Order: sequence, then C-alpha cells, then structure tokens
Amino acid sequence: MNKVSINAAQQRYVIECGEGYTCLGFANARDHANQIASKLSRANLAFTDEDYATLAGYDKYLKAIQAWSQSPLTRTTYFDPGTDAKAARVLESCRTHERKVRLILGDTSTGEPWLEEHDVIGRIGRSTGSLKVPLLIEPGEHGGCAILCACLLAIVDWESGDFLYRHAAYREADLSIKPSGDADRSWNVLRREEVVASFRDIGKAGAYLAFMRGATIEPRVFR
Repeated sequence: MNKVSINAAQQRYVIECGEGYTCLGFANARDHANQIASKLSRANLAFTDEDYATLAGYDKYLKAIQAWSQSPLTRTTYFDPGTDAKAARVLESCRTHERKVRLILGDTSTGEPWLEEHDVIGRIGRSTGSLKVPLLIEPGEHGGCAILCACLLAIVDWESGDFLYRHAAYREADLSIKPSGDADRSWNVLRREEVVASFRDIGKAGAYLAFMRGATIEPRVFR
C-alpha cells in the first residue's frame, strides 16, 4: 500500500504515487465513504467523528471503495457525492444516447458560472475501474476528463440549444461588453465591473458573451 501522510493545514491526505504524490481531501474521503455506505446499506463503512482527518479514516475510505468494487453496483455509473439526482439522470441519458452536450459548471450555492470554455463540449462517456465516473469526451477524442458532477449548473443539448438540466440556483452570467481603449484588443467583456476577456473585434466579444450565457456556439468562433 502507498505511504500516506496527513496535511492538516490543507485538510488533505498526501499519498505517495510512484515518483510523485497525489492528494485527497479529508471531506472528499468522508463523503465518498458515506455515500458508498448508504448505497450498499453498510453502516460500518461510514465515517464516525473520530475517523475524520485520520489515517483510520483513509483506511475506511479504501475499504468503502473495495466494497463498491465487489458489489453489483460497480457496473453502474458512479456520481460524485453532492450530485443533483436530476443531473445524474440527464448525464446517464446523454451517455446512453450518445448525445452531444454543453456543460455549464460553477458554484451551486450561488448559481454563479465559472465561465469555463474548455472541456465543456462533447458527449458523455464513462471511465473504467471500480468507480466508473462520467467523462466529457470532446469531438474526435476517445477519452476525456472526469466531470465535476457536483458542480453542474446546467446541461445544454448541443443540437437544439435546449436546457436538459438547470440547477435551481443557476443564473446566467452577468456580462457586458465595453470598449477597452486598447488598440490591439478593442473590446472587453466584463462580469459586473471585472474584465474577464478581451477581443480584437466586437463580433468575437459577442460570441464569447453568448457562449458564456449558455448559447451553443463553437468556441473557435471567439478564440
């Protein structure tokens, strides 16, 4: 088993991994273990107050993963703790129907989008391993990155532009376009009063603004 240490200041486990290290947050370990304990009806896998931020807690997390891998549920899609049940159903439907979608990620407590333009367009796939998590697979690719399912604000059908899922807190990004005074990049896109992007022409600025408000526009239009 890899050597594990505790970084109390950063609230995470630090795990030796080959020639480097990987990290796992205390809360993340607890939430995964508790979710698995609930789905498997295995109360013994759930964290107690004494397990949090301890090596015993990390060991319990590993035992929960192992228990999941030995259960029939390991053949199903595994969603992050905190994922909205409706978002999970929509992602799974998009995966089985190979539907191209646009994801909008952000803070689910405020509904504020993160204004991500990369790794948000493609079809939904699924990883291998014990926890088969949803992946966002971009056009022309065979693999992709894991989706931060608990941070989904919206899922948009690429062909129709219809919202397949919208988080209760989601609100469109409050963006505006103003002249920058810069000869090279004449137009700024602002979120409230903060500049978030600059462009040579107003057409690209408008396409960026529309994309960040949920429109299904290819990012190459404004890059």
